[in-house]
Amino acid sequence: MNGYPNNYPNYGFHICHGCGNMAPHHTQESIPDNGWAFDLNSFGYYAGFTDPIGDDPQITRLCHDCVLKFLDTFPLLGVLIGNGCHSQNGPNEVPCCKYAWKAEWIGETCITSYANDEGTQWIAR
Repeated sequence: MNGYPNNYPNYGFHICHGCGNMAPHHTQESIPDNGWAFDLNSFGYYAGFTDPIGDDPQITRLCHDCVLKFLDTFPLLGVLIGNGCHSQNGPNEVPCCKYAWKAEWIGETCITSYANDEGTQWIAR
């Protein structure tokens, strides 16, 4: 794995292992909520790309933009993941990408909207 410090995420940010930039860190424990985190050791099988038996997890973190590049590079993964796989926080006049969803409360009713296939507008479902 690359030489980024092991103590990230830290101070509300994490280092993206794709581009090396600091990305905002909305946390679910130590996993960033605005990108992608996966255990590098699980990318393979015995005698496959990795041989991690007994190794500690090596968490790889990608920022939102690098996740989109990754899914553009491997489009079948994007099809399998499908629209509506991550929530969008902050200003949400338009979706951040075609994988976004948001929830809005009107009184006691929750309306969930998903990004369209182009990621340019919201569709309530």
